[in-house]
Amino acid sequence: MISYIRGKVIHKSPVKAILENAAGVAFEINIPISTFEKMPELGEECVLHTILHVVQDDVRLFGFSDPVEKELFLTLNTVSGIGPKIALSIISTMPIPTFVRAIENGEEAILTRVPGIGKKSAQRLIVELKGSLSRVSDHFGPEDHVLHEDVFAEVENALLTLGFNSKEIRRQLSLLPAEAREMNAEALIKETIKRLYQRNH
Repeated sequence: MISYIRGKVIHKSPVKAILENAAGVAFEINIPISTFEKMPELGEECVLHTILHVVQDDVRLFGFSDPVEKELFLTLNTVSGIGPKIALSIISTMPIPTFVRAIENGEEAILTRVPGIGKKSAQRLIVELKGSLSRVSDHFGPEDHVLHEDVFAEVENALLTLGFNSKEIRRQLSLLPAEAREMNAEALIKETIKRLYQRNH
């Protein structure tokens, strides 16, 4: 398996990139729009985290600017009926934290915004992935949380005082639905404790 490719950007578009390595070998790589937006200009060096996808006579390389995109792509391809094309569409259409929250909160309407995802596919994604995306959400940064920094800090400190694990607290806060913006710190603490107990029992 080719873990990553480092090379000079020869071509890039919202769906494809070509990188030429030091040996003069050029790799054609399928990419999501999110990776295209982060790639440097033509002629500059770039690193893409890659997956070699082999199905019968079809051999393709998929590349991602961020390891978490690669992790999600691999996970999505384990879901029945979700192949590389739809997996790329999901990663291209919405931020990964938004997708993870939609899965964990059963928000079908958000998932059906993705081209190629209908109601049945959205339901299948929720059923098969809910509770199994921790390796993806562990990569979330502070900018991925829906809460204002001061509220986030207040909730986290209160839960740390109660003995909860910092990593788990941050994960559950990152998965709160968008309506959490309207909740006060006390309500958020109660909601997060409920989610923490549900996860551990």
